[in-house]
Amino acid sequence: MDKFEDKLMNFYLLNGPLALKEKLGLKDDDKLWKVVFDYLIYEKEAIKFCTRKYPDYTYSLFCEKGPDFLRQGFLIEGKEYNDAWEYVLDYIGISKGALYEYVNNNKNHFKELIYNGKATKIREELGLTRNKYDKVWEEILDLLLECVSLENMNISMFEHGLKLFSNLYNVGRTHRSLKNFKKA
Repeated sequence: MDKFEDKLMNFYLLNGPLALKEKLGLKDDDKLWKVVFDYLIYEKEAIKFCTRKYPDYTYSLFCEKGPDFLRQGFLIEGKEYNDAWEYVLDYIGISKGALYEYVNNNKNHFKELIYNGKATKIREELGLTRNKYDKVWEEILDLLLECVSLENMNISMFEHGLKLFSNLYNVGRTHRSLKNFKKA
């Protein structure tokens, strides 16, 4: 039985969960797939093993595509897989700095969410919903606040500069009457 488990695990690591499902001839709604998949995730700790075996690759994907993409790739999007995902978030996202880099590289996306009134979705999108991530969430909020504040300050400074230029221009120009084109 161990050889079969090792083959399943190796195939999962090398080809991913979708290829494994196809190789076994199973479908999404097949209960056997759920049993096999959950066995690999919970008993064999496939996510931990994969993350430890390929940390650089996982880091790159995390930085470029974000946590949602990784969860989709591992097929662990459901809440029942939060514990398995937490290892990746803690090890790659927080300890290695991939989460910070992802947020920093995608500031515009997050600013857009904030401006559209969807700021509450950011914490969920980043996978920081548990209380143990409150400090990390505060740091991310500081980064986003700085980013939004700088943009608003630049817009405000630009508008103030235009108003100042307009006032200076109006003071220096000669006012003429529209009726007879003489100086007023």
